[in-house]
Amino acid sequence: MIWYLSSIAIMENKLSRHIYKSITYFGAIILTWILACFFLTTFQVNENNTMSISRMADLNNSFWSGLLAGIIWGIIFKISQYIRKFLSRFSLTILLSVSVNVLSAYLLIYSIYHLSDIFMFEDFPNSFQQLLDLYNSQIFYSILAYFFIVGSLIEIFFEIDKRLGKGVLLKFLLGRYYKPKEEDRVFLFMDLKSSTYYAEQLGHFKYSRLIQDCFKDISSAIEKNKAQIYQFVGDEVVLTWKLKDGLKNNRCLQVFFDFMEELHKKRDYYQKEYGIIPVFKAGVHSGKVMVAEVGELKSEIAYHGDAINTASRIQCLCNSYQSKLLVSGNLIKELKENQYFDTDYEPLGTVLLNGKQLTTALYKIC
Repeated sequence: MIWYLSSIAIMENKLSRHIYKSITYFGAIILTWILACFFLTTFQVNENNTMSISRMADLNNSFWSGLLAGIIWGIIFKISQYIRKFLSRFSLTILLSVSVNVLSAYLLIYSIYHLSDIFMFEDFPNSFQQLLDLYNSQIFYSILAYFFIVGSLIEIFFEIDKRLGKGVLLKFLLGRYYKPKEEDRVFLFMDLKSSTYYAEQLGHFKYSRLIQDCFKDISSAIEKNKAQIYQFVGDEVVLTWKLKDGLKNNRCLQVFFDFMEELHKKRDYYQKEYGIIPVFKAGVHSGKVMVAEVGELKSEIAYHGDAINTASRIQCLCNSYQSKLLVSGNLIKELKENQYFDTDYEPLGTVLLNGKQLTTALYKIC
């Protein structure tokens, strides 16, 4: 009975997470397209070549056109993001991006044609033949060009946000960390166990592919546990959460177990491709850090403080204690105050970490 209730709770949590993600994703894209259509139709050049404000009918059209464009473009872009995972050449991803905008423009006009009761466009096609003529007209190519501009800007924003880390671009634009701020955070340092041996056995090319595959497979665990990727350094990944977010549902620990589970599911693939099943080790710690935007030629949001250094040094002790996951006493204390914490752990006593004057309590999770 307890197992059944737990399964139901997990399913409900996944469903609510997917609903929230879909609402935020489509909400942002639809709003962008509504603003784009509003901008296109509100400020336009009239017969006297002067700027004029559109009629209410045009404002109505801009809203519904933006809503439809956002839904159509958002769905096609989402599908293209899934397809992109299977494309081996960058040129194919460019072709896919072009297809998104072309197909979206065609479907928008086709949808407006079938929803003529909502729209009040003058001289809009009343028959299918007129619709085909519109597809070959100058006005459609203008719409297509506008789709390329707006769609490409949205796609570029998504790509930059993905490269910097989800949400980091918005923080840059808002200047959130233009001045250093203090935050309570959890840091998890995780790297590949026996990496030097694997690099020698596989060679640098195949070893690089192995790391690429591993960090690709960690994506679902990171997304599920709402972790922020701070850095990829060689075969090491550094994850972080605000303290409250990291403690919730034991996310700062669960992300490691979810990643290990994903690697276990794909063990046959790794065994076939590389002759190994990768194993990772991790160290986790929490504490206060300063967060600041650093650099001018290349900017990034950086974390400075004892907490991040301690997490790194804890991870380095995994081999010494024959452990895959080590946690500081400070974080265990925070987790024990969390009603969700029911993970088994083994106290290892206190150690003096490199570069520190005070000892740190260590706990072995697995």
